[in-house]
Amino acid sequence: MKNRYVYQNRETLAETVARQTIVSLRHAIDQHGAAVWVLAGGSTPLLAYKVIVAKYAKGLDWTRIILVLGDERMGPAQGPDNNWHAISQIIGKLPTQQLRPNPTISAEASAKDYEQQLLKLPKKRHGIPRFDLIWLGIGADGHTLSLFPQHASLAPTSHLVIPVHHSPKPPADRISFSLRSLLGVDTAMIIAAGADKRVAVTNALAGKHLPITLAANVMTTHGGHVDWFLDTAAFTPS
Repeated sequence: MKNRYVYQNRETLAETVARQTIVSLRHAIDQHGAAVWVLAGGSTPLLAYKVIVAKYAKGLDWTRIILVLGDERMGPAQGPDNNWHAISQIIGKLPTQQLRPNPTISAEASAKDYEQQLLKLPKKRHGIPRFDLIWLGIGADGHTLSLFPQHASLAPTSHLVIPVHHSPKPPADRISFSLRSLLGVDTAMIIAAGADKRVAVTNALAGKHLPITLAANVMTTHGGHVDWFLDTAAFTPS
């Protein structure tokens, strides 16, 4: 049975995600002395970041947190499409360590540079960096990170970070964690809110062949713990 938690609205969902994130990060710090947290963009994660800053800015030793991004869009570093810029506007003042992709160069060069940064993190298995916590969103088409259905981004690879071209959603050029990188995940929180996500969430929980399903399967079959955090607009329990 999948670990899914359903809340009445986006605000309650964001509050719970924020609280559980702090619990997970504290646990990782207790175990390893530091915690690697893979961030996600999107409206619900941004709301949860605001809760974290409002309620937990003093509730954690943020100097022991290493922030990384699961995917990024190519373009101006402070442009409206840039994931890091939107996130850093909220949590950028927390005294964390940060590994940041460069969005202003080619996707190939950015992916290569970012992978080299990630390889400096503590390793888990098969030489894969340990990601203590990852947030994953779900698109209406079932994509997660910048891994899209029936797209070259899902092709097998030996790389942790891949360039993504011809994205079905603009901008067309991106970089993304590959499915292989998810071998290093200890805990994943899959976050979805809104009626536009209902079909994708329902299909994913039914095991349909979607990128978010593939991502969840990779993590669970390699020892990762995966929880789904949803609101009733995205999923109504039967």
